[in-house]
Amino acid sequence: MNLPEFSTRYPVTIAMATLAVVLLGWISLDGLGTDLLPDLQTPVVTIDLTAPGKSPVEIEESYTRRLERDVSTINGVKRVYSITRSGQAVVIAEFAWDADMDYGLLDVQKRVGRYAVNEDVSQLDVTREDPLSLAVMRIAITADENTELDALMGTVELLIKPKLEALDGVASAEVEGGAEKEVRVTLDPYLLEAFGLSSDAVINRIAQANADVSGGTLRENQQSYLVKALGRLDDINDVREVIVGERRGGGGTVSGDRVPVRVRNVGTVDLEYQERETIVRLNGRECVGLAIYKEAGSNTVAVVNTVLDAIDDIEADLSGMHFTTVENQARFVEDAIGEVETSAIHGAFLAILVLLIALRSWTVTLVIGLAIPISVLATFTLMYFEGLTLNIMTLGGLALGAGMLVDNAIVVIENIYRHLESGEDARTASSRGASEVGVAILASTLTTVAVFLPIVYLQGLAGKLFVDQAWTVAFSLLSSLVVAMTTIPMLTSRIFRRLNTTHKTTVRSDKYYRFLNGILNRKLIMLGVVLLILGGTGYIARELQTEFIPREDQGLFQIDLTLSEGSRVELSDQVALHVKEIVESVGGSDVAHVYALTGLNPARISTGGEPTGPNRATLSVALHTQRSCSVSELVRDLDPILSAMPDIEVKYKLHETALEGVMGGQEAPIQVEVSGENLDILARITKELQTRIEDLPSVYNVRTSFQGGQPEVDLAIRDEVAAAFGLTTQTISRTLERQLSGEVAGELSKDQRTRDIRVKYRDIDLRELHTMQIEGTDGAILTLGDIAELNIIEGPREILREDQRRVGRITGYLTEGRILSEAVADVRATMQEVVVPSGYRIEIGGEERERAASFESLKFALLLSIVLVYMVMASLFESTLHPFTVMFSVPLAGVGVIFGFYFLGEPLSVMAYIGIIMLGGIAVNDAIILVDRINQLRQAGLTLREAILQGGQDRLRPIMMTSATTILALLPMAIGFGEGAKLRAPMAIAVIAGLVTSTLMTLLVIPTMYELIDRLRGKSA
Repeated sequence: MNLPEFSTRYPVTIAMATLAVVLLGWISLDGLGTDLLPDLQTPVVTIDLTAPGKSPVEIEESYTRRLERDVSTINGVKRVYSITRSGQAVVIAEFAWDADMDYGLLDVQKRVGRYAVNEDVSQLDVTREDPLSLAVMRIAITADENTELDALMGTVELLIKPKLEALDGVASAEVEGGAEKEVRVTLDPYLLEAFGLSSDAVINRIAQANADVSGGTLRENQQSYLVKALGRLDDINDVREVIVGERRGGGGTVSGDRVPVRVRNVGTVDLEYQERETIVRLNGRECVGLAIYKEAGSNTVAVVNTVLDAIDDIEADLSGMHFTTVENQARFVEDAIGEVETSAIHGAFLAILVLLIALRSWTVTLVIGLAIPISVLATFTLMYFEGLTLNIMTLGGLALGAGMLVDNAIVVIENIYRHLESGEDARTASSRGASEVGVAILASTLTTVAVFLPIVYLQGLAGKLFVDQAWTVAFSLLSSLVVAMTTIPMLTSRIFRRLNTTHKTTVRSDKYYRFLNGILNRKLIMLGVVLLILGGTGYIARELQTEFIPREDQGLFQIDLTLSEGSRVELSDQVALHVKEIVESVGGSDVAHVYALTGLNPARISTGGEPTGPNRATLSVALHTQRSCSVSELVRDLDPILSAMPDIEVKYKLHETALEGVMGGQEAPIQVEVSGENLDILARITKELQTRIEDLPSVYNVRTSFQGGQPEVDLAIRDEVAAAFGLTTQTISRTLERQLSGEVAGELSKDQRTRDIRVKYRDIDLRELHTMQIEGTDGAILTLGDIAELNIIEGPREILREDQRRVGRITGYLTEGRILSEAVADVRATMQEVVVPSGYRIEIGGEERERAASFESLKFALLLSIVLVYMVMASLFESTLHPFTVMFSVPLAGVGVIFGFYFLGEPLSVMAYIGIIMLGGIAVNDAIILVDRINQLRQAGLTLREAILQGGQDRLRPIMMTSATTILALLPMAIGFGEGAKLRAPMAIAVIAGLVTSTLMTLLVIPTMYELIDRLRGKSA
């Protein structure tokens, strides 16, 4: 008893099983997470080493080179690159995608752990970099104008931040900007000298006066008491009155001999704002930013919605506080997923409409249409157990498969109708009709599923990105196969009793019969035409452009400003304000908001991104959805104005793809790397190449990594003098840092707020640095000029390294309308014009490197999928010859793909390649159905020509219907509207274009090749 026979004999059992699938599908759907992309665990480990006070060259020599050597020998590491800045080294180890990153992280920690004990190293962090750990949302918090920034910061730190971090799914809420006041003790060096005191003595006395000291335990009878001396300072006046020493009194009495010296006697004590490290503004108004990070595995949409609900409650409780959502990753996720769902629904509706027009029966259309929801719900259940989420890739897989879900049902019902028309009863016709095409639809389903098998085992980003989509398509098609062999025969065996079994075909197959017979009589002419078409296709294929990921205008971009090194954060903030006004003036009503972050941005320090500091500012510009210009047009209008500003370097970052977080930290699509050792030679080559690239029409916003140097005061310590007074380089450096930056002597706690007590000297200039006092171990007071020679030099701002070589990097963006491969070709030609000394080389990196690697992997996957398709068909047909006949559909589909992308002017991308691989399994389906029918008729006794003609006539309508449903189901996705549309469209275009040509030519070429091969085999036999 086969499956269709069982289904017609036990309809209640099949009905209950189908209902169970539907029920489990609904439950599983509710349990599926929602995110933009699959869970991409990028195989990257970041080492962030901090050694304050050291120049980039010193950091590179002492730490970066050694770290790179240690890490590069770890098993699984395929690439090591680094960024060395003043006081910091960031070394990034990129592992193979199949590496076990738990062990990888452990190996790196073991190798570099010894650097943490170095006394010059203040911090050493070894972390996994996760692209999904980017902030899921960013909030700007403002208050009424009469509210001080210190008070706003206190409210954020004490009330808002803890409440948001307590929410489910929120990993942290990181504060950006803001300012807090501290107790500032500013010492007067002359008064200290007059009283015979040092800054260390003042710091120690304040710390002692601000500490609780245990006095032991007092026991009385059976009760014990803890004795402690309370030394907590309550307010700023208490700090002023702390005794830091004694002096001789002016009177003659004993009590007047010694007079206490208090803090107020040697300096001033004020409540002042801490030295600003970061200033954040929203539309020019200073605010406090909150970056929300979600926990690993949490649902982005759910986390953001939970935070938004909490913010509404907080805003209602705190009058005068205003919250503005600056970035919302969930909005893009919801919009992108909503568009995919809409495309899938519209596609399914079009597919059903085709069935209704072709079959002219609501009942039959409804029976076939049931295959879509049942198969989709079954897919949700399988996705749930596989641990997949609802994202643009998995839903894109469902949308791609929406039209194919009815293909098997169409073939089954069409064959059942043929048996009904021959006079069989409904139950017999349902059982025999489904069984008869079982092998054919099994083969067509398995060939489509087989093409995804190589994707599951693909290495690199492409494999990780598309593996979830491969599983989803495979699950949906296998579900549709089961539905076609069980639910469809069960329903037709009951419903078709009431139908008019004199159903007439709506496709006139007699004309096709005569036309095909004429083609078979002119086989050589037909083959000549096919070869001519294939030759023309090959010629056109060379003209196609390529890119990695489709780009689209997301209405977001960043402006990175860099002032001359040494500029204070307040000056950078004023420049950022001016640039914000220019953006609003040029962009007009198209600009929704401008979020400016000036100064230190901790989120970008450890990830190897653009450097941050007091001389840098980043403006995040968001445009309205309905706007009159694109981001590229606005940037082109802004660039001449901003570039004309003196002593300011401007860079732009356009948010153009949904995969920016997993592009290996690279930002611009065009990246050229010049490698060598001498920084001056690297700077010269890089500058020359930058000048040439700037003249290319396909690239704009060209910048280099060599942009200004860091002014430094170089101390040449006189070792003999320093040693005579017991001083070392380390002690001198620590003394300088204490006097220039100050030192925290404790904390002042009041009203749940904690403020630092910072002791420092007044700010000095370069001339006074020579006279700064240094105390020797014997108490002698020297000046810095006595023990060191001071030289002002300019060192490199940062040093980039790749594969243990120094690198100069040039970045650029594509001019609107230009394609990546076109721009890369222009840049390569320019590279040939630059004379490179021995030991130096120029390479294309960034997105082009990732594209080339992914395309190589996908080419291998395509070839392997074709081999697997052949093997599946050979097994099912039990023949090594007939699969070759079927495989002619693949190049015929390629014709449509090449011509489709060429005439549409679309480049081939990774997404298009996935569509081509899918097409390798879909295109053969029509040929499988046709060849299987021809084989059946030949076994029934028909001659070769009669079997071919009759088989083509019998299978004309199901072939046309299955192709039409698949094409129309993909049409909404190919047209592409809404968020992420350009990311999905190339897959649909590839399948539609290929299926159009493969369907039309299959009906003519496959019968021709079948007869030709069979006759040649007969002659050879």
